[in-house]
Amino acid sequence: MSYRVFRKAHSRGYRKFINDRINNEEFLLRIKEILNISSTSNANVYDANIHEEAKRVISGKYNILGAEVPDLFSLDWHTDFKTGFKWYPGTFYKNYKQEEINSNSDVKVPRELSRCHHLLKIALASRFANDSNYADLCTRQIVNWIDENPLMYSINWGCTMDVAIRAVNWIWTLGLMSDSEELKDDEINRIKFSLFQHGWFIWRNPEKAYFNNHNHYLADLAGQIHLGLLFKGLREPDEWLKQGKEELFREIRMQVLPSGMSYERSTHYNRLVLELILIPVLILKENNHEIPSDIWYRLEKMFEFIMYSLKPDGKTPIIGDQDNGRLLPLGSEDVNDFRYLLSLGAILYNRPDFKCQGNGYDIYCLILGGANAFERYNQIPDLPVNLESRSFPDAGLYIMRENDNYLIFNATGKSLYPELGFGTHTHSDLFSFELFTHGKSFLIDPGSYVYTADAEIRKIFRSTKMHNTVTVDGESQNVITMENLWDFDRNAVPEIVKWESNRDQDLITAVHNGYCRLIDPILHQRTIIFDKASEKWIITDTMTGNGNHVFEWYFHFDIGIDFIIDKHRVDTLCDDGKNITLLFDETPELVLNKEKSYLSKSYGQKEDGYVLVVRLADSAPIELSIEIMKRK
Repeated sequence: MSYRVFRKAHSRGYRKFINDRINNEEFLLRIKEILNISSTSNANVYDANIHEEAKRVISGKYNILGAEVPDLFSLDWHTDFKTGFKWYPGTFYKNYKQEEINSNSDVKVPRELSRCHHLLKIALASRFANDSNYADLCTRQIVNWIDENPLMYSINWGCTMDVAIRAVNWIWTLGLMSDSEELKDDEINRIKFSLFQHGWFIWRNPEKAYFNNHNHYLADLAGQIHLGLLFKGLREPDEWLKQGKEELFREIRMQVLPSGMSYERSTHYNRLVLELILIPVLILKENNHEIPSDIWYRLEKMFEFIMYSLKPDGKTPIIGDQDNGRLLPLGSEDVNDFRYLLSLGAILYNRPDFKCQGNGYDIYCLILGGANAFERYNQIPDLPVNLESRSFPDAGLYIMRENDNYLIFNATGKSLYPELGFGTHTHSDLFSFELFTHGKSFLIDPGSYVYTADAEIRKIFRSTKMHNTVTVDGESQNVITMENLWDFDRNAVPEIVKWESNRDQDLITAVHNGYCRLIDPILHQRTIIFDKASEKWIITDTMTGNGNHVFEWYFHFDIGIDFIIDKHRVDTLCDDGKNITLLFDETPELVLNKEKSYLSKSYGQKEDGYVLVVRLADSAPIELSIEIMKRK
């Protein structure tokens, strides 16, 4: 039977079948029971920022992927509103060209909008601001989406991950509004049946790879589990739940490295993976499903990784790809602020260190923390915690830390296993680092900016010169092409030579072979020493090989940080008087230049910044030392 014929038969037969077995009252009751929404009614953590976001949505204005939607309630679900490019509906989902890299369009825009995160904001307002009009807005927009996106016949069915995230957000949106008297039977009927169709689609279109899976499959499973619980008692949904739970546990064991990071080795995708795992696990637990102890342990390690990797201001370093991906963004936190996870982790694991490094009891604690979450949170001791340096060797990340001094060293490589050459969201950024001191970030990773919307700039942001490391002869460590947006040749394999950390200093030495593919091969070794007493960092790069080459060092400064160059010395110019100095070996041939560059701290947003480019044309082998120190 063709998909078109099955879709028609499915619509006629199953709508009555589902309504006969689950009426609207029971449907809404099931959602409340599955999510345990009733336990959230009396707490008061609905802050002004969340309410402001809800008001922006309701007024028709909402920021998605770096741009404000012109009018959220008269939008076209099929259009990239940034460029006007449209994927016309009525086409079978497999017949679309998903990535129009020659059109400047971004398929993430309609898909992100169709994830319906914005409806969560309205639903929260409906529940906590007691405005029943908000509920009517939500259901009307969901029904509009259903009208405009028939099963399998729009661009918004082209990625199962988005289908699953949309289903999860619809379920939570309905759960938050379930007590509203404004919910209409005909609209709930349509949403109920569409959610069943979402489950039917996810079950038949899993994003499961032949060898190693990734965050997309985890999202599929999160949706499958939610929908399996919702339609429990029906034959096929019972299979969704059974297989979804088994696969989720399997994928957690496969995708989460022992030290607690997702094997995709991107800090932002790691946050997404934690949400994709954590929320269905909590829902399963809430519904009396046993969670194996090793799954709880791996989740705890993920919280630990986030705690140690966050900079002293609570922001994450941006390592690898970043696309703002979330499963259930209930709060109003900055896209790079992951502290809400630590607050929730404190409740789940009764950990004072998580509580200390978190952002306080918040909307995530309220809704996801379980029974008596507020009391349990308050019972956790308020103990000051001074985080120490920490290595995550399987992830390839090393963190040097003392008080507010922080440096993260990147030797991530790529793929699930070192011998494989495919499959992660990493950049060509070996031995790059981010530096935070004096209460702010000075040297940072410039981010990702966009994916399909601009293949050329996507290539640039993934390149070695866009990171705080070294290029040889203008080449990246790995061969990157515009045509391959999601992968690159595995030319550079890192090896950690030494890591040590004690009360006096931290030291990391690593080597990679990315430039051994050149006609005159070069091996790059970098050593960074953090002298804790004098609060300075000494970087030594050794380029071993032969032949004449052009070596270039890149240092990307955070937005708003300017600097001056005086021979072999660089001084930042911060108005608050808190600055750093970079001192280079007084090599006569060394040329230092200040150049303009770009930085992106959120998908779709690009800002101007400065990069220090240090150039040395010389014959190998060469060695250069750089000293970075605080200046008060």
